[in-house]
Amino acid sequence: MHTHQWPSYATEYYPYQGEAAAITVTMKYSPLGFLLGLFTPVLVIDGQPIPAGWRRPIATTVVPGQHHVHAHVPYLIPRRIGKADLVVTAMPGQNVDLEYRAPLIVFMRGALGAGPQKYPGLVASILLLVVTLLLALCSFGGTLVMNRYAAQLASTSEADRPIPPLPELPESAPPLPNLPEPAEERPARRLTGATFEPGEKTFTMRFKDWPFAFRTPPTWGCLGARTDIPDSKAYICVDEGDPGSGKRLAVLLRACPAPCGAKQQNTLGKNWFRAGEKPRKFDATTKFLEVEKNRYQLVMSHFFGTEPKWQVAVDATAPVKARSEMQKVVNDILTQTS
Repeated sequence: MHTHQWPSYATEYYPYQGEAAAITVTMKYSPLGFLLGLFTPVLVIDGQPIPAGWRRPIATTVVPGQHHVHAHVPYLIPRRIGKADLVVTAMPGQNVDLEYRAPLIVFMRGALGAGPQKYPGLVASILLLVVTLLLALCSFGGTLVMNRYAAQLASTSEADRPIPPLPELPESAPPLPNLPEPAEERPARRLTGATFEPGEKTFTMRFKDWPFAFRTPPTWGCLGARTDIPDSKAYICVDEGDPGSGKRLAVLLRACPAPCGAKQQNTLGKNWFRAGEKPRKFDATTKFLEVEKNRYQLVMSHFFGTEPKWQVAVDATAPVKARSEMQKVVNDILTQTS
């Protein structure tokens, strides 16, 4: 993500001995976007992070004057959605009451201002839901028609049933698709935690035009994801054998501008980690962040290759008890790109 320096409107007023003011922000997400409830929203006033949460007023005492208010929701890809900024003026003894509403479409901005606000993307989401329901009804109707036709055929005597023509045989059968080969089993590099053991069952993820492949547990699957990071490609990988497990891994690839020295790598790395995160240095080309609270999170930025050089960025989250699976995949991505 792009870093941003927040303006500090309030500093010129200190020290202030008069009556203080307050800014109160209530942050909400739509029931249609219930997955956002898994993430803690971010609230920043004059560059200072404020502890925030959903559906409760968050009051902050400020000095009278102009203040910059920013809000967004941390996500997988993009790593910040629903960004919204507002400059407000707080008078002595006044409480500025604001409302933030997260969007229903991840690439839209959030709504921030005096309440009540509207959920950005609500109309488009409802239309999409209606279209989906209509398609489901059409499919159900088609199934009913086919079942009725089958019943009519079953009630018809063998002599009256039409005999379908046999399909023509092709002159040459198409070749079978090539099955993905296992990723090269190099000596494992360990960023943190567990790695795949020799002989352990895995599935190899190979994406079109990506210069490397990596291994996951055998029940995992990956889908392409859109991202607002320029010139990048991304995938979201989940455990398809247990989709409600909460195990998710976002992996992003982008070229590093030549000559891709320490300065360029430092800039791209900072753009991947969120504001306030303090990653650790693993080696000259790799930084990572490991958090274990209510959930486990492992974030990595790693540079590899010669010309061009690439950045592979990973954000893995899971319940704490499943952290070893995320560690194995991230460690394998590091191994396959080293």
